[in-house]
Amino acid sequence: MRYLVTGATGLVGSHVVDRLMTRGDAVRALIRRPADADALRRRGIESRVGDLTESAELPAAVAGMDVVVHCAGVVQVRGEHCDLWTVNAEGTERLLAASAAAGLRRFVHISTVAVYDHAGTSLAENAPKRPSGAYGRSKWAAEEALWRHHAEHALPAVALRPCVVYGGRDRHAWPVLLRLARMRVVPLPRGGASLFDLVHVSDLVEAVLAATREPAAAGRAYNITDGEAHSYRDILTALGNLTGRRPVILAVPSLAWRLAVRVVAAARALDLDLHYPIDAARRDLDYRPRVGLVEGLRRTLSETRTPSALG
Repeated sequence: MRYLVTGATGLVGSHVVDRLMTRGDAVRALIRRPADADALRRRGIESRVGDLTESAELPAAVAGMDVVVHCAGVVQVRGEHCDLWTVNAEGTERLLAASAAAGLRRFVHISTVAVYDHAGTSLAENAPKRPSGAYGRSKWAAEEALWRHHAEHALPAVALRPCVVYGGRDRHAWPVLLRLARMRVVPLPRGGASLFDLVHVSDLVEAVLAATREPAAAGRAYNITDGEAHSYRDILTALGNLTGRRPVILAVPSLAWRLAVRVVAAARALDLDLHYPIDAARRDLDYRPRVGLVEGLRRTLSETRTPSALG
């Protein structure tokens, strides 16, 4: 099988590439920086320097591939968020247009649980899609394009909606967890009792591989988590047990928290129970997450050599 992986130098994409190479698959990486292409080629990975914002480059990148695993995306930018829409929504639309004409066996799109309206507490795949943030809106627009190409061009598409992904090479969630671990006191609504789903990148990669091959997956979306229900307190306690740094969690009443952070969406989410069932992934993908919270934190500490960074 021949795979095109976008975002091959990011957290998810780099681990997908590693796993495919271990299996002996043919891998082509679409990346933006020539320096990254050189590093990948030294590992025997075919690399194409290209940009999702440039339609002319994409047909050649997709040509001859059996599967596209679309991991590229912008998670956050400071200031203006135009790049979120340009890359996540419009860039995905361009890649889908190129892929629809390429005769692919499968197009796997890495979406996000941020596409949901987080008014509920247990959000299955059919939950309403009314994302409140710019990132979620851009990713839902990308999914809408995905389903349109699936319906109109018979593109065999699958969307995976992971929760917060962490592991080695993580530049987003892991640094935040480490900053919290360094604090003496961490104020949290309800003392950190809110549910918060995580998934180690290695489990997400296994879900990606299953999505590339399972016939029942075409045309469907799947939540991907570690299958556990843990709270912010659970996460900080587990990390503290591994690092020896145990900050005191200060319980803040929900009303006071909401008044204090009413304009900060990410902080507001700390007072919500956010849980995403993975029954559909278990059924169709035979997805069985193997890395629980404690093991995932232990692996990430080892991979990133972070104990010394805690001071």
